[in-house]
Parts: sequence; structure tokens; C-alpha cells
Amino acid sequence: MTTSFNHLLAPGQIGSMKLRNRILMSPMGSNLAEPDGYCGERIARYYAARAKGGAAMVIMGSVGVAYPRGSGNQMQVAASDDKFIPGLKLVADAVHEHGCKIALQLQHAGAIAVNEPLRGLPLLVPSVPTQKEMDWTADLTPQENKDMFEAFFKPGVKIEYQVADEEQLEWLIDSFAKAAVRAKQAGIDGVEIHAGHGYIVSAFLSPSSNKRADRWGGTLENRARLLVEIVKRVRAAVGPDYPVWFRIDGIEHLKNDGITVEDAIEATKLGVAAGADAVHVTMYADASKGISFTEAHTVQQPCKYVPYAAAIKAAISVPVITVGRVEPDQADRFIAEGKFDFLAMARKLLADDELPNKLMAGRPDLIRPCIYCYTCISQIFLGTHSRCAVNARTGFELTTAVEPTSRRKKVLVVGGGPAGMEAARVAALRGHEVNLYDASDRLGGTAFFSSIVYPENGRLIDYLKAQLGELRVNCHLNAKVTPELVQKLKPDTVVVATGASRALVKVPGYELPHVFSGDEMREMITGRMSSSLKRKLPAHWRMMIHAGKCSGMLNDNKRINRLSKRFLPLGQSVVIYGGGLVGVELAEFLAERQRKVVLIEPGPAFGKDLMLVRRWRIMDHLRKLGVRLLKETDLVEIKPDRVAYRTSTGQVQAIKADSVIMALGAAPNGAELSDRIKQVCDEVYCIGDANELGYIEGAIRSGHRVGREI
Repeated sequence: MTTSFNHLLAPGQIGSMKLRNRILMSPMGSNLAEPDGYCGERIARYYAARAKGGAAMVIMGSVGVAYPRGSGNQMQVAASDDKFIPGLKLVADAVHEHGCKIALQLQHAGAIAVNEPLRGLPLLVPSVPTQKEMDWTADLTPQENKDMFEAFFKPGVKIEYQVADEEQLEWLIDSFAKAAVRAKQAGIDGVEIHAGHGYIVSAFLSPSSNKRADRWGGTLENRARLLVEIVKRVRAAVGPDYPVWFRIDGIEHLKNDGITVEDAIEATKLGVAAGADAVHVTMYADASKGISFTEAHTVQQPCKYVPYAAAIKAAISVPVITVGRVEPDQADRFIAEGKFDFLAMARKLLADDELPNKLMAGRPDLIRPCIYCYTCISQIFLGTHSRCAVNARTGFELTTAVEPTSRRKKVLVVGGGPAGMEAARVAALRGHEVNLYDASDRLGGTAFFSSIVYPENGRLIDYLKAQLGELRVNCHLNAKVTPELVQKLKPDTVVVATGASRALVKVPGYELPHVFSGDEMREMITGRMSSSLKRKLPAHWRMMIHAGKCSGMLNDNKRINRLSKRFLPLGQSVVIYGGGLVGVELAEFLAERQRKVVLIEPGPAFGKDLMLVRRWRIMDHLRKLGVRLLKETDLVEIKPDRVAYRTSTGQVQAIKADSVIMALGAAPNGAELSDRIKQVCDEVYCIGDANELGYIEGAIRSGHRVGREI
């Protein structure tokens, strides 16, 4: 990564608004509004944190111009009445205090509005949509199904559509204009008209959803008419010097009849001619497919929108904003090459609100990385507010302040996984003297193993290690902690973060040599072989693993990932028992390495520990890789060359298995050590998976909490 970022950190301008750099907080629904659309202290602190962190502008996502009509999420910010102006001003003042600008993204959700059916109102649309079966409902847990759909199955609730007529379109255009005026009155610095993501303006733009034959449909000029009229009316209402722009899909993906890049270019030209000061290029896809939410909207593929942004920028003279998993060094280069002018970040600024400041300080190495787990956006689907797996403060800024300690303590942290490292980081940040001990020869704990399967987790480990170095936390490796050592060191506080154990499930045949527990899989790949694993592996495999360990090749997760594509001590037919987070990630990892994988899950859903947006992606990938998925199925016996399983109907069947991996049986393992240490130390905490299985988010959240409490 470059350390100058001269182009990304250069001042910029949108219309009359001068911006201190080219990093914007992308508009993202947060569900942090107070009941009935008001802004309160909670959402003010959320945006103020990103302003304080150095962003040039924050864009408040999905603000309802006609709230409660057209609301895209349950706890939406509203700008549909003058009564909302004081709350909007509260947020604006909090952001301005840190020298940052703020804009509102004005939105009407159209066919995607969540509140209309519950109020007995029809959904406003350009044309009655063609009903499609949603494939992503198959991968919801029973509880998620209940949370998402129960309200829509109550008596009297039904989905109806209202094709917008001239009077309703006039009301809609006027609603955008009046909301923009309220934004200006509240001290907001500009407005963005949301013309993307399937909401009502983009529904008119798309030939997939707009089948009209009047002046609002048919040709591109007609389909763009709603956008153009909104831009004109907003511009007339707020005056010539108030910044106004719009967000548009560069393309609609996974559709044969959606918005094309040519459509987006022509619609953008019309919108700019109508008075827009900039354009924000995003992307959308067929919402009936679970994969769509990571193919577009919150994209998994890095820099996927950049070609569309570049094509649009080549056709207009106003600034172009884009978004979508672009790293700072990439953005710096793209801006220099003239592909876009501003980079909007959502997930990255949820993971680290101080990202811009760290770039300005020349310390990109200290940026807390987004691991693209989709914890943030998954909350919106479930009706809860946005949060972040790697940043415990996101969405909880009011209650998670890290304050300097009034009494410096000697803190001993036992375990160098994410929970232990986060507890050590926060405790040291507050001024405590922290020593961290880990029985292994590396930091990272189980997250190191998971980073081989899912490399993004490795960046979090690197961040936490860098933070411990910056804060001068003393890390002791190959050091097992006992009550006797605690008594010798005499710490004021001990934090036990030893993670979970992953034993073999005692199915008949579980002791056979081709059956591996989760802990044995971790030992196999990282080179720390227990006596039980040594007994199971053939001599040549043991020698190769030992050589890799001695040479240092197994100390690098990226190198192990690459090596595993050529050498993996497992047979060709692999049965994985347990379809939670560990099981589905392992299934994907092994199937990508040409193993024939069968995934058996006793429960009703796969990947229940994965956030649902990421789950939709990984389950789609497993099906494409040909992984056989058996849910509500129990493993009943393991034989040398096959396993027997019982289906939900009671049938017992058999399938070939060269290797069997037990991805069930994880259990917290910190209680015993905690109880023994309590005999020699008065203040003992047990956190992370050592206390309760919570994976990375649970580890970070509990580590942060204890670090604040010590």
C-alpha cells in the first residue's frame, strides 16, 4: 500500500460544497432512527464518529421523503414533515463539529417499501411487477423466517400494488422537493436523490420493472423522466447553489432486461442537464436471488463498479462518486487515472471510523479491516440496527466509550485469539499494563485456522497484532498459564480467552483413523500435531507436515492456502458432519480443491452462525460446486470406507467417505481454568468462545466489553 494517497486525500468539490478529501461515508440504512422517523442522540453519535474519523462527508442513507409511506426499512430516518427538522439538525451539528459535511440520501422505496402492507396500503410502482420465487428463503433459519415474514402473514395483511398515476407522481416529485428544503433548513449541506437499488426512481428507469406505454415509460428518455423531474423540482426548491446529486445503478446484474450501462450513461446525462452537481454510481441485481446482495448493492468482488463509474465519468463533466470494496491505494490510483472523483465507503468506515485519519497520518497499517462478513447489512433484513463484527462500537457509540482508567492495573490475558487480543488492546489503550500469554507459537487462535479457509479473517489478526505492538502489550508465546504462574506474576486482573475445544462426536466408528475433529483439522493444517493426530496420519503425511512446520511454511496463512491446492492430507470423498459456520466454510474450501463433499446437518438450516447475506452467497457457491447438502439428517455410523446416515423421514442410507470431518462438538473450554485461577486472583473474566460460542463478532464484542470494564 502506498503511504501518500495524494489524490484520495486531496480536497474536492461538489457544486458549491468544498470537501477536505475524497473519502465519503456511503449512504447505508442503519435502523438507528428513533421510533416514528426521528433522529436522536444515538444516530447523531454514529455519524459523528465517522466525521471525527476524518471523512470529508457523511451521507445519511435512506431518508424517507414521504415517511411512513415508501419506507425502505423499519426504523427509517424521515424528512417528510417539518417536525423532523430538529432531529436532522442535531445530527448535522454533531457532524459539523468535526469539520465534516453531511448530506441526506432522499428515498422512496416503491415496491420494496416494508410498511405499506402492514398499514393496509398498496405499494406504489411504475407497473405491476412480475412475481418471482425468491431462492434465498430456503436458506433462512426458522427464527429468521419468523422475524422477516411473520408480520406479513397476520390476518388482513396482503401485498397490493398501485400503478402510479399523474397525480401520484406529482405528489412523489413534490415530496422529494419538500424533503430537500427541510434538509437545507436543518443545516444539511446537500442531498442525494436515490435513483438506484430497485427503489421507485430506479424502478421507473429499469425496463425490467417499467412496462408503461405513457410518457413515463418505453424509451429511455421517458423512463428517466421521473429522475429528471425530481432533479428539476429539487433544484428549483433549494436554489442554484445548494448541492444536489443522484445515485444510479451503472447496470442491473443477473437480469436480461434490466438497466444497461448505456442506459445509465444516457440517464445520467439527462439528470446532469436537469441540474445535478454530481452522480454516485452503484449497482443492483435481481433481488429474488440471494446471491444478488453480494453481486451488487453490497458487492463481494473488489472494484466491480469502477468500470461503470469510469464509463459514466467519460460522458459527463460533473464529479463522479463510486463505491464497492475499493481499497484506498486502488482509489488513489483510479482518481489519478480519471476513473472517478470521490470514493464512498460504508463497510470500511463501520469497521474503522478513523480510516481517513490513519491515511492522513501515514499509518494505513493500523486500519481495522472490514472482513466482509455482512454482519452490518444482515441486521437490516432482520429489523435490527446495523452493527459490525470487528468494531464493537459501531451502532453502540453512546454506550461503549473507551475512557482512560483511574487506576492502572496489571492485567494478564490468557489466550491470543481475537477475544484476548481485543481485550488486551482496549485495556492497554485505557492505560493498563497488559501481558498476553498464549500456549501456541503464534497469535490468532482459531481465527488463524479460519483465515486459511476465509482469508479476510487474516487481515483482522494482522490488525490486532499491529495494535498490540503499538500499545506495547507484552506478548508471550509458547507459554502455558497455570494458577502457579498467576500466583507468581501477581496480576490484578486475569482475562481467560482460551477459546473453544472441538472434540469428536461419539458416533459409532468415530475412533477410526480417517475421522478428524475440528481441533485435529486445525493441527493438521497448521502443523501442531497432537499424539492422536499422529496416530491417524500415514508416515509420509506426517513427514510433509513436519517439514512444512520446520521450514516456517505453515506459519503463513496465505501460503498454507496456496499449498492446500496442491497438497491436502484428505481423501477425495469427504463427509462433513455439522453444517454451521465451520462446516459450510470447510465444505467450500474442500470443494474448491476438487474434493467431492457431502455436508450433513442435523438441524433445519445450514450456516446458521453465518450472517444471512454472506450465507446466501456461500450456499449458492456450494450448490454450484456440487456439494451435496443433507439437512435434518443424523450421522449414525462411520465405517472404513463409508458412512451411514438417517434422513428426516427415518430412512437409513450410506455414502462413500474417504475422510470424515466432525464440524460439530465445539464447546467453551475456559470455565475450569477460570475457576482455578479465581483461587489465586480476585478479578477473573472469561470471554469469547472460552465462555460462550460467538465466533469473531462474539469474541470482539466480549473482549471490548471486558477491556472497558477492567
